[in-house]
Amino acid sequence: MQSNKTLWWNRPEQFVWLMVIALLCLTGMAQGAAEPPPPYIIHSLPNDARVTIYSEYLQDTNGDLTIHQVSNGPIADRFQPATRFVERLGIQQNPWWVRLAIKNEFREQQTFSLQLRGNPNASLFVPNDNGVGYQLADNRARIPGRDASFRIHLPVGEEQLFYIKLQPRGYLTYGLSLSTLNEHLASNQRQDNLYMLMAGALATLIIYNLIAAIMRGGSTYYYQAGFLLCITLISLLLADFLPYSLTDGNQLQSRLLFPLMLIAMAAAAGVTRCYFRLQRSKGWLDYCTRTLLIVPLLCLPLAFLLPLPLAAYLCFSLVSIAALLLIAMGYTTWHREQNGGGLFFITTLFVCLPALVLGQAYLGLLQTSAELPQWLMASTIVEALTLGIGLRVRVSHQAQLRIEQQRSEAVAETVESTRRETLARIGHDIRTPLSGILGMSEILADTPLTPNQKECVGAIQHAGDNLLRIINDVLEHSHLSTDSSDVNQASLDVHDLLMEAIDLFKERAEEKQIELITHVHTNVPPRVLGDAGRLRQVLTNLTGALIRHGTPGELIIDVSLEPTGQADRVRFGFSGSALSEEALKRLQNSQRQNESSHLSLVIAEQLVEALHGRMGNLQDQRGTHYWFVIPLPADQSAPPRAPNVDTSCLEGRSLLVVDDSSTVTRVLRHHALSWGMRVTACHDPREALASLRTQANINEPYDVVVLDQQMPGMDGMQLAARIHEDPVIIHPTVLVMLTGIQQAPSATMARNVGIHRVLSKPVSAPRLRQVLAEELSTGPTPKAETVDARPSPDLRILVAEDHYLSQKVIRGMLGKLGLKADIASDGQEALALAEKNRYDLILMDCEMPEMDGFEATRRIRQHEQRHALPSTPIVALTAHILKEHKDRSFAAGMNDHLPKPVELNVLRETILRFTNSDGTGSDSPLASGEMLD
Repeated sequence: MQSNKTLWWNRPEQFVWLMVIALLCLTGMAQGAAEPPPPYIIHSLPNDARVTIYSEYLQDTNGDLTIHQVSNGPIADRFQPATRFVERLGIQQNPWWVRLAIKNEFREQQTFSLQLRGNPNASLFVPNDNGVGYQLADNRARIPGRDASFRIHLPVGEEQLFYIKLQPRGYLTYGLSLSTLNEHLASNQRQDNLYMLMAGALATLIIYNLIAAIMRGGSTYYYQAGFLLCITLISLLLADFLPYSLTDGNQLQSRLLFPLMLIAMAAAAGVTRCYFRLQRSKGWLDYCTRTLLIVPLLCLPLAFLLPLPLAAYLCFSLVSIAALLLIAMGYTTWHREQNGGGLFFITTLFVCLPALVLGQAYLGLLQTSAELPQWLMASTIVEALTLGIGLRVRVSHQAQLRIEQQRSEAVAETVESTRRETLARIGHDIRTPLSGILGMSEILADTPLTPNQKECVGAIQHAGDNLLRIINDVLEHSHLSTDSSDVNQASLDVHDLLMEAIDLFKERAEEKQIELITHVHTNVPPRVLGDAGRLRQVLTNLTGALIRHGTPGELIIDVSLEPTGQADRVRFGFSGSALSEEALKRLQNSQRQNESSHLSLVIAEQLVEALHGRMGNLQDQRGTHYWFVIPLPADQSAPPRAPNVDTSCLEGRSLLVVDDSSTVTRVLRHHALSWGMRVTACHDPREALASLRTQANINEPYDVVVLDQQMPGMDGMQLAARIHEDPVIIHPTVLVMLTGIQQAPSATMARNVGIHRVLSKPVSAPRLRQVLAEELSTGPTPKAETVDARPSPDLRILVAEDHYLSQKVIRGMLGKLGLKADIASDGQEALALAEKNRYDLILMDCEMPEMDGFEATRRIRQHEQRHALPSTPIVALTAHILKEHKDRSFAAGMNDHLPKPVELNVLRETILRFTNSDGTGSDSPLASGEMLD
């Protein structure tokens, strides 16, 4: 009987299962060996063939893979194929593996050169001789050079698989090429020659910039030399020009590369700052370049301390950002047509674009097969040449401008010196006859004259004073324009100084219907330290200019401490209805003003600046304000000024102020309250009369009434008469009238209506306080005994003066003082008289023919020293008023300096001072022949 069993091949399902099992076994056996990449097939002799795209790479994440693990097992399957001729893998820390298969189908066996660019510390693993496993290629296989190049032997018709271990330097990049040994050596020689040629060009440019910096000066060349040096070293390091023995197994190349990149950034920022002179500007260019200069220097220690990957991230990122900023700055300067902006933009593009590409490529963000170090060196050479030519042209242009500026300054200095000398000479020549005019008019005014004649003499004196003030202003402006004025610190009273300054403008203000109101606040010290002459000139020039351009109304001069808290700063403010914004604009607009108005304002501004102050104007709800602030520290050493009468009698007294101006009543009320008085203010005469009656009825009458002369409805004279005639007002009340100069009543008219005192407006607080105290003090007022001090008629005086009219003036003034004098017409005659006779005082003119007053004074002093004679006081009597002329007078041996025209009182005081036995006569240091410092 035949069996039911059949053979396995006769059953199809069993055959299928057997085939599946066989395939599984074959698959398991295949897992033990890695599938190699597609080989690069050599058909002819390769000539620097780029074989990177035939390679595959693998990241060693932990850095512990061995050649056995990489070449066998599952790890070998994780290799990724390369896609570019140069693979830039970005910032890396651990090693990478690369494998490359090569098959030689050439007709004979050859020894080839496998060159690895970008990683000189790489290791090559070749198959073992027995064909099993891999071994590290020995040192004889390495070809000397700046790249990692190896000799490899490729048998004909066989496929060889090579493994390469890459060592990152913070960044990782590699490129593979295959060539014969001869071609490899020739190619390397050509590359090295090219690098050396560009390095030599950069070295030449570095030396040129250093020589230019030493010879021409300027930081731009120093920064440029430093920048070129850093770029040269960076390019050579990136091209692996350090010897292999220095870089093998260490990180020296990267540790040098990253600090050089930061220093190059700082040098580029320094070139930009110096090229555009940004040190004197405060724009965004200054802030950007300053940031680019400081940040790299601050990050410099991090390049040494941080791990290589972090240092690489930091430096390549900063380089990219700096390149973008410099390109943006270059475009901005070119777009704004800044001087040299176009040239700077071109040079910026030449160096920043390669630097930007380099930074992005080594970060792994940009893939390029270009030889980046060559690009960087070539573009830097072009940039250095372009910038060098531009700097040379710019230096030549600046030198030409400097020569022109020096020539202009020399011409301006000569013109200024000539102008000052001319103005001084003109001023002297004008003041000399003017002193005669004013002197003779003063003498004439003391003679019996008719009212018409007195008015003519007063007009002459007033016109002469105005002309004298204009001459002084012109000379002062000429003196201040050289910026050589000195500030003389001396004790002064602000009240007195202010009243002296505005006394000249009372009549002019009344003519323009401008009421001058002064208010010195009580917080201003009684005496301060300052230059009284210059401060008086400021007040005079400003007051005159504001009155000249003012409108009818009030002009308030307010003096107080600076509200900012600086105790030594005093603020002088001009405001009021007379000062409008339009008038102030006209005054400040030099094109619409005549020379006198503009000169007054210019002189005031220069004087305030010379006094270390500031000036300005403002507009608010109160109106227009013009002000200046100068330092006037309190004089603590000055004793308090003792009043002529006891002012304590004002305390508790009642005062009625009658004035239609609210400003005047506010100022008077402020001062009276500070004196301890009880104050009531009325703006209408009828209201004041009613208040007087009310106080008389309740038996609390006013002690003092200060009333204005001009008031609507009833003037001051009528109000005084009504007060004097009113039967209710029986208490004796002191009436003080404030009035202008032109409207001032006569003394007889004032007495007839019961007015005790008439004061011209504006009146200072100390003056008003003294008048009220005098009128309210009990008993007879102790009048200060005034002694008209006169010099001794026996004095012998010598007057050296060449001008005939000036001789008459001095002789007439001395005659009024009861003195006679000898007259010398020149310095030689004065010297002869001084050597022949002994004089008590010599009045010496400085400008005389034959021998001037300075030389005559020196000769007199020499004669006195040779014969051991006591020094005769010599006073300069000259039309020169500037400080250098005073210093020259003192240096020649004179004791004092009196400018023409001299006033009679000043002359009398000078004679008394130098001829009084207990004064500063022969016993004074100056009179003893000592020179003033």
